Amino acid sequence: MKRIFHLLLLLCVPLSLMAQPRKHVILYIGDGHGIAPRTATRMALGQGRPGSRFSDEPNFRLLAQDRLRFHAMVTTHSLNSWITDSAPGASVYAVGRRGKIDNEYISLDPETNAPLETILEAAKKAGYAVGLVTTTRVTHATPAAFASHIWNRDLEDYIAAQYISATQEEYEAIFNAGPGYDPARDWVLPEPKIGVELDVILGGGARHFLPRTNPNVHGHATVRDRNGQPIVDAQGNPILLSGRRTDNVDLIALAKQRGYVYVNSRDALLGILDRLGEFTPNNEVKLLGLFNSSHRSYEAERQRLYPWEPSLWEMTMVAIEVLKRKSDKGFFLMVEGGRIDHLEHANAGGIGYAEGRYTVVADVEAIVAEEVYNGGTNRLTGVYGSDYMIKEVLDFDYAIAEGLKLMQDASAGQTLILVTSDHECGGFTVVGLHDAQDAQENGTLIRTYAREPRKTDGRFTPVPENIDRGDDEIGGWFPEYRLVEFQGKLWPEPAGPTARRIVIAYGSNPMVNGNGGTIGTTPGNHTPQDVWVGADDNVNGQFAGRLTGQGLLDNTDLFPIMRDFLQVSLTSNELLPKEQKASLRAVEAFPNPFGETLQVTMKLEQPQVVSLEVYNALGQRVRVLRPLVQLTSGTHTIAWDGRDDTGAAVASGLYLVVARTDDQIISRQVVRIR
Repeated sequence: MKRIFHLLLLLCVPLSLMAQPRKHVILYIGDGHGIAPRTATRMALGQGRPGSRFSDEPNFRLLAQDRLRFHAMVTTHSLNSWITDSAPGASVYAVGRRGKIDNEYISLDPETNAPLETILEAAKKAGYAVGLVTTTRVTHATPAAFASHIWNRDLEDYIAAQYISATQEEYEAIFNAGPGYDPARDWVLPEPKIGVELDVILGGGARHFLPRTNPNVHGHATVRDRNGQPIVDAQGNPILLSGRRTDNVDLIALAKQRGYVYVNSRDALLGILDRLGEFTPNNEVKLLGLFNSSHRSYEAERQRLYPWEPSLWEMTMVAIEVLKRKSDKGFFLMVEGGRIDHLEHANAGGIGYAEGRYTVVADVEAIVAEEVYNGGTNRLTGVYGSDYMIKEVLDFDYAIAEGLKLMQDASAGQTLILVTSDHECGGFTVVGLHDAQDAQENGTLIRTYAREPRKTDGRFTPVPENIDRGDDEIGGWFPEYRLVEFQGKLWPEPAGPTARRIVIAYGSNPMVNGNGGTIGTTPGNHTPQDVWVGADDNVNGQFAGRLTGQGLLDNTDLFPIMRDFLQVSLTSNELLPKEQKASLRAVEAFPNPFGETLQVTMKLEQPQVVSLEVYNALGQRVRVLRPLVQLTSGTHTIAWDGRDDTGAAVASGLYLVVARTDDQIISRQVVRIR
């Protein structure tokens, strides 16, 4: 009787007050990242060579994303375009089905102009720490979709203002520090952002935080090390960031007043690891890192020209360490490898063509420019498009490895990792290897296959003797790279000027391959291809495993996995489409407490897709009573026999029965007594 009394008392205890493990979600988005760049990177690491011919061999270098146990393919179209841009492409991950919006819109309903609450905002309101990390400007479309709401992604000054504001008063204060706040011009702080402070912001984009006139008015444009000393370039000149804010407000100065620690160099960022004690759940200390006026440099150029900027994996590592300390509940972190997309937009490197003739002539050096998409001059002699892409992908992959380290540490709590892209870009493809010997005798210096086998005596008979296997003397026709250490990681580089480097091409714009076309005048752009998503977790695949067994997924299908893992509800997004009433009217469970069998009834006013699941007090899903299926209107009763998905009887204790539609969640606490 005493045991029953104690269990009955659990009915009066909110689930949120019971001991909960820390929960961490890291969503990785490789902007424009298709399948081919990943393959090229793995091939440069030695795939196919002796000792690396099979994926289970010790020397086969699997990428971190290759190690994810669950994966699927997802669609990418937006609400108004068969080819998405990054704004709605990220908004669907941030918001779910209501995030299927028009191109250029950032987490804002294009029909009603209503801001749409994001998974990051809901997580922060539920007590989680939150952060954004990117190699682009931090105000670029992908990160912006998680922590801002605006009708055009290019309004980056306003996105920056939303980032560092958690109240309308703070938002107005930004503009009152300049020309004065004007709601007709400056709008308001969107309602979902109220009460939401970003604990970590790391990337490029200082120009949207610094004034156009005199950006160094408070010294924030000077790049400094961890001791506050200026960092100088090869000529001995201090490195300075530039500003473009037309209101001439120093947003960094305001951010520091609001608790942000500001860093703008790799050394200063890594110095944060010695100051982690400053970041606690009970204080206002947060981290803002801006490492370039625009986007962080391409990884290939960072390594040769701009080593004072941090890598993506280093930004991710520091972000994880800070976020772990900012909340006892866990964190949500979005990490973007954003410059994969930029290389593809620019058609940086790849096959060239003969002027006036539709003829491929050779692999040409990569031509990139400061403004991402525009043509320019090659800054790195002898560096080709594949070199740029491989390093960009590998930096992204090293960042994923940091998340996997956290997931493998059970003492850190429960961790869910998702890796995907918002879209593919450029029609990037791998077309062959550089062949200095021009074995195909067509002048391209590009070859796809190993030479065919021939008999050394010139005869063409079926007797298998005196056979030259073709390229056997060089170990077969494989890429020829060496691994070079830089800042603690290994990076593949062609073994020499005439080595068998990987040659790439861009299907979306073949006539300017390698020539750095301008986005406004060429079709080198996004494609409608489906993209890959991989996932893993350290709770027996209960959440990551939801990717599998369903065939092709929509890009909105990732959001519910993150939402359910964190156990958050996006109240402003629980609305159904206009002129549609809520269909799930009631959920009841009886008897409660129960012994052997629990009856769950659901009342539907109209046909609806519904799922019914059971979770334990730790937030772990123990049973799927009904998968996401279409039900008719009326009352539906489902019995639970007190067993989990493996057929084992669950222990006595508190459980949560959760009924879920696309737009509603209704839960009931129940107690089992055995």
